[in-house]
Amino acid sequence: MKRNKFLNHILLACSVLVMFSACRKVPAGDLSNENSTAGKSYIGFTGDMESATFFDPFTDVKTISVFSVKKDAAKPADLTKGQTIVVTALPGAIDAYNEANDASYELLPASFYTLANSNATQAADGSLTFNFAPGDFQKEFAIKLDGSKLDLSKSYALAYKITKSDDLAVHAASKDTLYAFYSVKNKYDGVYTLAGNIKRYTSKTDLDPDLSGDFPDGQESKVATIAANANTFEIFWHTGGGVGGVAGLQLAVDASNKVTVTASGNPKLHNTAGIDNYYDPATKTFHLAFDWGADENSKRAVVATLTYKGAR
Repeated sequence: MKRNKFLNHILLACSVLVMFSACRKVPAGDLSNENSTAGKSYIGFTGDMESATFFDPFTDVKTISVFSVKKDAAKPADLTKGQTIVVTALPGAIDAYNEANDASYELLPASFYTLANSNATQAADGSLTFNFAPGDFQKEFAIKLDGSKLDLSKSYALAYKITKSDDLAVHAASKDTLYAFYSVKNKYDGVYTLAGNIKRYTSKTDLDPDLSGDFPDGQESKVATIAANANTFEIFWHTGGGVGGVAGLQLAVDASNKVTVTASGNPKLHNTAGIDNYYDPATKTFHLAFDWGADENSKRAVVATLTYKGAR
């Protein structure tokens, strides 16, 4: 009998420990333990308010975690309460984000995905309702994303904000808009080390010393997906007056790894005649030579290698 009583006490203690494990210590970013709101129970997003996911190309369906909402209970009794949390979809916030950050994200169409679990119900406008039953303290919103519908030339986004929290306070860090960004990378996408030189001619033989020379050691170039076999890339160089660059550069790789360099808005930019432009898959290096200009007296010419350094 004493042994059974002892086991009962142990089980009760373990139950209390589990209950308290879902009770909160106020996060470092929230100062509620220093003001009159201390003791409240909170709801909030568990991760960063901006997250970016880059996929390798895929045509099947992948399960993607978008965000989680978590209840931080001030005391065990608060875990026995049920609450309804509404996270409102804000497609208009994506346009505002693009304008503020010079970006070009598009709303991820609802036809591209289905809900991956039953943690939330989704309204026609994309808003989500999470029903926290007594004892629940975290809910994940996940989707099943159809890769065959994604356009490699586009980057997508979803935007949400907690708009109903019942009697829970919203964590200070979770009061703003949450953004989830999604893009598909092709195999060339990444950060590359740039080497080589640029020449600006003032005549057929003379060079402008301020706009000619080798690229600085360690110079990097971001190579970003715009299609299955096409990417934008960057070239900057130091000049006598600061830093210059070539705008709108794009490269396209064909089936034999030959590369064509172009520039949006500059029809005169093209591969340099007589020099191969190609991609070496063994070393993940682009070998590029291209030029542009009205005539030979104003020609600019680049000879460069871009060697893969890491993911973008």
